[in-house]
Amino acid sequence: MSTQIYYKDRLGFDPREDVIDSAPRSAHKAKLHEGSPFKEDSPPKRLKDQHGGYEDALTQFKDERDAIQKKTFTKWVNKHLSKAGKRIHDLFEDLRDGRNLLTLLEVLSGENLPREKGKMRFHMLQNAQMALDFLRYKKIKLVNIRAEDIVDGNPKLTLGLIWTIILHFQHVLISNSDGNIYLLSGHTQSVE
Repeated sequence: MSTQIYYKDRLGFDPREDVIDSAPRSAHKAKLHEGSPFKEDSPPKRLKDQHGGYEDALTQFKDERDAIQKKTFTKWVNKHLSKAGKRIHDLFEDLRDGRNLLTLLEVLSGENLPREKGKMRFHMLQNAQMALDFLRYKKIKLVNIRAEDIVDGNPKLTLGLIWTIILHFQHVLISNSDGNIYLLSGHTQSVE
């Protein structure tokens, strides 16, 4: 796919298109634009639409990417939570109280984690902090993620946290042409 087609299809504009006529307008051109909504010295409306189109398309592209990540991560979390008889519907909302996050970490690690049973913000913060502390204890690097971010349902940081958990706990079996099977997780190990 050429860059020109990419911009046209994905972003809604063609950067090579001549948008502004840099030559001064003549009286003849001014007469052509009589009755036009443009004043003589204002840029064409098309320019404003294209810049808005680019920004709108870029925002839409980012929103689509975030929606795909949310859907994919929700499916991954549900795959593991189903082992504990639980399920989430909205990744950002259903992880806010910290309980589902702790359950996910219990399923992935095989360890039991303590949790607060209340429903107040304080209890939610305690549960989310317990999950983050557990991840740090496991030497999983968390950058700029606080319990408040999870409890507040911050989309970017919640997606980042789940991605970090996926990278650490996802196990992948790979077989080589030599017949050996390798288990890939946080560290590569050979399983024979």
